[in-house]
Amino acid sequence: MKNNLIVVNARFLTQKVTGVQRFAIEISKIISRLSSQIVFVTPNGVLDAALAKELNVVIIGKHTGTIWEQLDLRNYLKANNNPLLVNFCNTGLLFYSSQIVTIHDMSYKVNPKWFSKKFYVWYNFLIPHIAAHSVKVLTVSNSSKADIVKYLGTKETKIDVIYNAPLVIANERISENKDGDYILTISSQDPRKNLNNLIKAFKRLNQDVKLVIVGLKSHNFGAGLDENLINDHIIIKGYVPDDELVSLMKHSKAFVYLSLYEGFGLPPLEAMAIGCPVLVSDIAALKETCGDAAIYADPYDLDDIKNKISNLLSDGQLREQLIIKGSENIKKYSWQASANKVFKVINEFV
Repeated sequence: MKNNLIVVNARFLTQKVTGVQRFAIEISKIISRLSSQIVFVTPNGVLDAALAKELNVVIIGKHTGTIWEQLDLRNYLKANNNPLLVNFCNTGLLFYSSQIVTIHDMSYKVNPKWFSKKFYVWYNFLIPHIAAHSVKVLTVSNSSKADIVKYLGTKETKIDVIYNAPLVIANERISENKDGDYILTISSQDPRKNLNNLIKAFKRLNQDVKLVIVGLKSHNFGAGLDENLINDHIIIKGYVPDDELVSLMKHSKAFVYLSLYEGFGLPPLEAMAIGCPVLVSDIAALKETCGDAAIYADPYDLDDIKNKISNLLSDGQLREQLIIKGSENIKKYSWQASANKVFKVINEFV
């Protein structure tokens, strides 16, 4: 008898929202309305009760984290005749072939030193296995797809690209500016995000602006921020909720995103959606997603970064051009279109 049940690994509901969780949340909200056969399962510790209610989640097991995923989730699937499992956040089940996995990027392979040894060893074991034994691999850009083929040897025909998209935030949710003139970056304190070079270049600017840094620290990464570089013109806000983040984007003079590597790079598109001019690293994924709607800097060249930021702050015409191009660029991205693609893939295997 064919099993029509579809189980989504909703462990992401117990995690702070970064780009990976954003992808999972937005896709899940839409596909939950497309089929009554989809069940979202999660461990205890849900952070957003309203979202959990919207998805009608089922809380299972007594563990959390990786142990929940590999033990409690497996037991739930076994008890339900081993249905299709859909994973949106890089991980998945070992020794379980009836699953779709989403691999957002191959950063752990590109540079293992960006991560803690424990994290690298686990991912280096897990990711190749789940990619090889899943029925389909999803990823978020053609650049990331090429890296999965390169590092894992996965066949191109097995990989589908599902883009992220910027959120639409109503203007009435934008609060007043309390930080003065500033440029903004969103970055986990992760070596890959290149915060130190941004700060060093920023300190070379001869302009009266601040640098606001939003983002999480994580034990999964190596040391990504030299706190000796911080001065009174640099504001570290840590993790902020969506409304505050959108307000920060709306009032910033420029959004700067100088990652050394990305699978997609959602924050620049979020900034474009809110009407903020964008400067990003000259890397493959960001060139794919930002096109001609951003200006690009060499993330290793402090003078190039400084000069590009300075031009962006002082050239009003350039800023207006980027804002206009950004508003056009984001039209290429839609959570509804991406969720429809995911749902189509799911239906191939149920």
